[in-house]
Amino acid sequence: MQSIVAGWVRLNRGIALLEKWALIILFISMLVCGALQIVARFILQTPISWSEELLTYSFVWSSFLGASLAIDKLAHFNVDVFIRHFPPPLAKFVLYVIWLVMLWFTAFLAYKGYILAKLNIVQTMDVLPISMVWAYMSIPVSAVFMFVHTLEKLLTGNFNLVSD
Repeated sequence: MQSIVAGWVRLNRGIALLEKWALIILFISMLVCGALQIVARFILQTPISWSEELLTYSFVWSSFLGASLAIDKLAHFNVDVFIRHFPPPLAKFVLYVIWLVMLWFTAFLAYKGYILAKLNIVQTMDVLPISMVWAYMSIPVSAVFMFVHTLEKLLTGNFNLVSD
């Protein structure tokens, strides 16, 4: 069991590193693309037609990847006013149930996101000649990453939000 947990922790770390670099690249590209759009629209008086679409879908990807990385870092907000008043064994049990529900939800989101992406494989973006599957794949890809982060927290028990 220890080797499975250790392997899952390594996988989780690798995915978190991938997410960090993907977010860095996405934010830099959004910054450059947005700056180009401002210069082209207000200085050159000729707006770039594809920049808004690229910015929109880059933002979608960064939102989903950021949400996934926030699960790994326990950075999502939580309301633990009730759990703080539970006895420690009950609080730990409730947290496990919450994280199990999250695990189920991420698996459900990955499945439904994959179906949604598959349905839109023939649709292209309005301006760019790119399939919409690339935009919709942000849902199942991020959900799989969320699943890995959530399962790692469950396996290690590293989700204790209750301060003792």
